[in-house]
Amino acid sequence: MNPEITGLVAPAASAELYDCAIIGGGVAGLTLAVQLARGGRRVVLFEKETYPFHRVCGEYISMENYDFLCRIGVPLAELNLPVMTRFTVSSPTGVALHHPLDIGGLGITRYELDQLLARLARQHGATILEGTRVTDVALAGEEFTLTVAGGATYHARIACGAWGKHANLDSKLQRPFVEPSRRGRQFVAVKYHLQIPDFPRDIVEMHNFTDGYCGLSPVAGGLTNCSYISDVRNLRAHGNSVAEMERQVLMQNPLLRPYLQEAQRAGHAPIVISQITFRERSTVDAHVLMLGDAAGTIAPLAGNGMSMGMNASFLLHGLLEEFLAGRLSRPELEQRYTHAWRRLLRLRIAAGRLIHQFFGHAGLTTLAIQALKRLPGLTTQVLKLTHGQRY
Repeated sequence: MNPEITGLVAPAASAELYDCAIIGGGVAGLTLAVQLARGGRRVVLFEKETYPFHRVCGEYISMENYDFLCRIGVPLAELNLPVMTRFTVSSPTGVALHHPLDIGGLGITRYELDQLLARLARQHGATILEGTRVTDVALAGEEFTLTVAGGATYHARIACGAWGKHANLDSKLQRPFVEPSRRGRQFVAVKYHLQIPDFPRDIVEMHNFTDGYCGLSPVAGGLTNCSYISDVRNLRAHGNSVAEMERQVLMQNPLLRPYLQEAQRAGHAPIVISQITFRERSTVDAHVLMLGDAAGTIAPLAGNGMSMGMNASFLLHGLLEEFLAGRLSRPELEQRYTHAWRRLLRLRIAAGRLIHQFFGHAGLTTLAIQALKRLPGLTTQVLKLTHGQRY
């Protein structure tokens, strides 16, 4: 059995100097690995879990990413994925807005997509180390040293952080947003799949409840992704029981209640993550280049986190090639990436954060939805703020 194919590579110190080390194997890290490996670069990617596995995610990819994914080898046309062209949002009391999605999106599970991308990266020569947790990363001179659990070390010219919304390395690198005095409100997110026989295959639904909102969208296999985010106080107020919180809080929305009461859960148990914050993050810390949620977390109501991760990987790849070819210094790389990332994605995150402030509060949400129903042009513009152009 070839461990490079199965992903069961045991962590061991490596004398090789990689061009790029990527910490985190979600869509941002994996798409960056694929691009670099396709260009002949020596890439090592560390993922603490083992593929395939489920993640907390809305599993919605904006069509802006379609051409990019096809170019790097993802056979989207062969996967028979649902295409979403409509959007519904409701207030906690059930007042609803229905609107077309301009660019639209695809539904695909992370269980399928992440494994597919990891396979592509390996096929192009990337080293993917699954079940491997990075405990430290530091730059000395022009070389990063990455230490993994167990003590083995790896070395690379570039280190990229793609570890998601929260990781121990955030504290290790002393990233400002993790300071207790700066965290602000904290949220918990839950995700599972439902079997809803009559759920439309062309719609995204977003149903608000007190201090949170729940998204429903189709994925392959006839399943419906159910993922929601709630102020952590809702969970604590109900004995830290997800089921009780759903009964007492989420099901107060009359449009959401039938799905949660009547639909059968499919496959895996609910996945829960906590300590989510929407505070602004930096794109570079201790010379590690951040992308995906590690660089900035968009409110789930905007429904476009995966797309933003891929946008950042495409943007960063071009700059990394210039650095590795000797056309950019490290300070120039960091400055240009920070500037380009902000120009491309900061407005989308800010828009998501602003929208997030309106929703989850019954009165404000109802007023906002009633206003948007009378102003369809404004609704279109709001949706455009959270999506980009094909690239």
